[in-house]
Amino acid sequence: MAGHGSNLRSVEVIVTHANTDFDAFAAMLAARRLYPGAVIALSGSLNRNVRDFYRLYADELEIAEPGRVESAEVERLIVVETSHPERLGEFEAVARSSEVEVALFDHHASEELDWVRAENVVRSTDGALTTTMVAIIAERELEVSPIEATAFALGIHEDTGSLGYAGTTIRDAEALAWCMRHGASQEMVAQYLHTPLAERERALLDALMAGLEPHEAGGYEVLLVALRWPEYVEGVSNLAHKIVDLTDCRALVCLVEMDERVFCVVRTRVAELDASAIAGALGGGGHAQAASATFRGSLEEARARALEALPQALRRGLSAGEIMSRPARFVSPEDTVAHAMVLCQRHRQSGMQVGEEHRLVGIVTREDLDKAIGHGLSHAPVKSVMSSDVVTCTEDAPLAEVTRLVSGSSAGRVPVLRDGEVVGVVTRSDVLRALEEPREEPPGGAAESIADRLDALDLLRPVFDAVQAVSAPFEGVYLVGGAVRDVLMGEPNFDVDIAVEGDGIALGEALAEALGGRVVPHDRFGTAIVVYEGGRVDVATARTEFYDSPGALPTVEQASIRQDLYRRDFTINAMAASLKGEDFGRLVDYFGGLRDLKSGVVRVLHNLSFIDDPTRIFRAIRYENRYGLAMDAHTLALARACVEMNLVGELSSARLRDELQALLSEERVADSVRRLSELGIDRAIHPHLAADEESVRLIDELDRVRADNAPETPAWRLRLAVLARKLRPDELYEWFERLKLRRRDADRIADAVAVGPRLPELLAGAEEPAAVRALVEPHDPDGALFALALAEEPVRSRLERYFADFRDVRLEISGGDLAALGLQESPRVGAILEELLRRKLNGELDGRESEIEAAKELISTA
Repeated sequence: MAGHGSNLRSVEVIVTHANTDFDAFAAMLAARRLYPGAVIALSGSLNRNVRDFYRLYADELEIAEPGRVESAEVERLIVVETSHPERLGEFEAVARSSEVEVALFDHHASEELDWVRAENVVRSTDGALTTTMVAIIAERELEVSPIEATAFALGIHEDTGSLGYAGTTIRDAEALAWCMRHGASQEMVAQYLHTPLAERERALLDALMAGLEPHEAGGYEVLLVALRWPEYVEGVSNLAHKIVDLTDCRALVCLVEMDERVFCVVRTRVAELDASAIAGALGGGGHAQAASATFRGSLEEARARALEALPQALRRGLSAGEIMSRPARFVSPEDTVAHAMVLCQRHRQSGMQVGEEHRLVGIVTREDLDKAIGHGLSHAPVKSVMSSDVVTCTEDAPLAEVTRLVSGSSAGRVPVLRDGEVVGVVTRSDVLRALEEPREEPPGGAAESIADRLDALDLLRPVFDAVQAVSAPFEGVYLVGGAVRDVLMGEPNFDVDIAVEGDGIALGEALAEALGGRVVPHDRFGTAIVVYEGGRVDVATARTEFYDSPGALPTVEQASIRQDLYRRDFTINAMAASLKGEDFGRLVDYFGGLRDLKSGVVRVLHNLSFIDDPTRIFRAIRYENRYGLAMDAHTLALARACVEMNLVGELSSARLRDELQALLSEERVADSVRRLSELGIDRAIHPHLAADEESVRLIDELDRVRADNAPETPAWRLRLAVLARKLRPDELYEWFERLKLRRRDADRIADAVAVGPRLPELLAGAEEPAAVRALVEPHDPDGALFALALAEEPVRSRLERYFADFRDVRLEISGGDLAALGLQESPRVGAILEELLRRKLNGELDGRESEIEAAKELISTA
């Protein structure tokens, strides 16, 4: 589709904002892979580097220039990289039309939109929207060209500052790696990311650098430049990027008045400053790290608005009160140096506050104490070696300010004051934890803080706030289990499981009151379910478990958080995060779960894990398949030994059923099926179950025909039919009885196994549509899909036509219409309706009138 010639008529069109950058451009290319029939239409100008790239590959990329698409013909509009229809140029009216279906892909603000249905909105928190689109393409295993992969890589690089911006995610890095694996050219990425400046651009850059002025917001320096320029120079966003690189500033607001407009570009490199909020004050938009606007007012007004927006652009960041360590430990000025050193060693601290009863008079560092002891001054008073010049801050001091104070303090620690009293101390470790910088893991199981990741879960923030408000009387309150694992992996998870060191039911009652919900306590188990308007929270007293026999349900006793975590299945599920206010987000990891997660390992906590609960083997296989992990050699050997001891086959029927359904309900199961075979689990469950390579191939084909023809059919049912295809009918039903499978599910699976392979043969002689439907409909969907996966031409086409054309054919008249024509109630009513349906399926009838006429004929010829 060339960019020239006559206007185009297309029912599906992909658009983005004017002044298109690489992220928006690449997202449009990606969207076309998701909507193969759609046309990409430009709605305005391209950034210079994007335009250069596009012009070089215009023939291959096939994009419609502005004004070339007939807006009146559009039925579906796919919008990428903007949530503001006014930025779509000529397509704004299309986007706002009630006659047009709009789909939106964005990674910007999450405000509600009145021009697109909520179910048609796909939003992410990725640093680049291209990352989100690439993830969908990768998940669907769609092919892309090397040019597309290069454009995707450019989009990710540009919107994440080559993975350097604060909002960059692990998914951005993974998507960039995917682009490289699919042919992205690193040479072209370097060429178009770092385009040389023309003479006019260099002149403007020099003027912008000379006009920079510093401002402050939330403890961060913000550079602002407001400049009038006599001629239009494109690429202000590129110049802003270079200013950020040259100055290493944390935030930049660039305002250039030219061509009777003020062009605004905002860049930030700290999570606490929202670039889109500043640009929004000038009528623009963007995302947290990069935003832009075109302002029609004066340069002075634009500057004033930008400065006024700075306080509103501040996101609530961490404060000294949230990251400080407590309690702040003191030594008296009169205590000996030796005593102070003992306290530092006991509490593993690099220094101590000096004073009494929270009254601060100085600080002494461990280094100074060590030097004093080396000089034989162990018995000297602390006041002789302490520093009385102490830097302090208040609880509400922002992280940026605290970081600066700690970095500038020779003691490496800053006491936190409330009304003149010391309530805590911020150390270098506290700052590093808040900034998520690597550091040596301290003893006691606390690996790092995930406070910011928990804060990012907007839907759960009310729960976490409520927990912090009510948790003070309890020794420990923790988010536990799979929720912590998924937070660390960046996986969506809205299950909240809380473990309490203390009375779990009491916390549940307090939490329900704080959330305005209700609590359902279970006194016997020390658990409670809190139900509130936004969902539910499961609260349990931290406990340990004992198994009286393999596969039996556990006996529980109250315990510490360490014992509670030790009872869990795998190290990656044996982590917790504190939800108490004073150490919110502190990761508790006694057993190396974070290490195993980073290494991609599923590891049991102890050698009897599978013997205690053999269903853990199925969960291990699910994690391998879902997250791309692998059981370590020792865990794999323990699983194999458990199977050989026949403990899997002795599982209670309902538990085995649930684990099979869960395993076979995963999006992809090929590796899981192979693992079942490798460990001998299929034969342990039933001697005739077949988890072989033929099963993998057949499941893959069944997944495809199910997605194409009957996606509502439960995937696990079809996959279980494949595994059970070698069982005789009597064996099938006997096994289903043991599994306590629902009768309807059992019948569907049995139908797929017994009839599915025979149906193609029965259809070989059925050419008439009515005959095809009569044979297939009784076995729809499972048996019919199974047959389709096995069938060859011409039977395959007949089955595909059944799902596409015959399956939903219905008469427009009913028995009531026949009665109105004078036919009395009798078996003839059913016979005539059946004959009418046969004729309609065979194309002999079209619409209600023809059905009425045919009915009259049949009634009169009786």
